[in-house]
Amino acid sequence: MNLLPYDWVAIGYLAIIGALILIFHKNVVRWYLYLIAHLLGIAGILSLTFIQESLAFPLQFIRDWYPLSTIALFYFEMGKLTQMVFQRYFDETVIRWEKQVFKGMPSLELSRRFPSIVLSEVLHLCYFSYYVIAVFLAAWLYFGGQTGPFQETVFAETLTFNLSLLCYPFLPATGPRYLFEKIEGKLSGGFFFKLTHSILSRGSSKGTAFPSSHVSLSVIVLLCAFRYDSTAFLILLPMCTGLTLGTVYGRFHYAIDALTGVVLGCIVFGITSKII
Repeated sequence: MNLLPYDWVAIGYLAIIGALILIFHKNVVRWYLYLIAHLLGIAGILSLTFIQESLAFPLQFIRDWYPLSTIALFYFEMGKLTQMVFQRYFDETVIRWEKQVFKGMPSLELSRRFPSIVLSEVLHLCYFSYYVIAVFLAAWLYFGGQTGPFQETVFAETLTFNLSLLCYPFLPATGPRYLFEKIEGKLSGGFFFKLTHSILSRGSSKGTAFPSSHVSLSVIVLLCAFRYDSTAFLILLPMCTGLTLGTVYGRFHYAIDALTGVVLGCIVFGITSKII
C-alpha cells in the first residue's frame, strides 16, 4: 500500500462527511446510500494505492488523476447535504459581514457601477475558465514530467477544495445568485454571460456560497504555479484574477465569499509549504 498525501485528503473528507451523515441522518434523504457510497469510495481509493508505477499506463493514469475528479463529485454531492446540520440558510449573516467589511454590497454594486459589456464578457469568461484552471497546472506539470510538483499541486488543490466543502453544512448560504435578481439589460445579452448562467443553472449546488470554492481553488492553483513554474503562473495570473473579480461582478458570490476564499487558499499554501 502506497498512500500519498492526496489519498489521505480524499479518505479524510469521505470519513468526516460520512460521520456527519451518520450523526445527522434524520435530515438526509436516503442517508444510507450516501454512507455506502462513502465506504465504497474509501475502499476504492485504498485499492488504487496498491497500483505500482510499473503497471500499465491507464491504471497509473487513474491512480494519479482520480483526486481531481473528486472535486466535481464531492461538489455535486454537497448540494444534497448543505441542510443536514441546519435546515436554513445564513445569507443574512454573510450579508451583514459583507456590509461591515466593504461598507456596502459589491456583489450588487459592481455591475451597476461598471456596466460595460466588454468588461462583463471578460469577467464571465474568466469565471467560466474555472473548469480549465482546476486541471491546467496539474496537466502542465504531469505531462512535463514533473511528478513531485504534480502530486504536491493535486494535494494542495484537493485540500483547499475539501476544506471549503466542509464549511457548507455548518454555514450554508445561497449567495446573491439565488437571493437577488440576475443582471439584466445589455450585459445579459453577452455570449459568455449566457453560457456561464446556463451551465450554473444545470450544475450549481445551492448552499455552497461561503467561502467561494471557485476563488479558493484558483488562488491555490496560482500560488502553486508561482512556486513551480513561472510560465504557467503568467498564463494563470489574468485568469485567476479575472475569476476572483468575476465571481462578485456576476453576482455568483458575495464579496466576502471571495475574500474568504482568497484567505483560505493562502492559508493552505502556507501550510503545504511547511509540510511538503
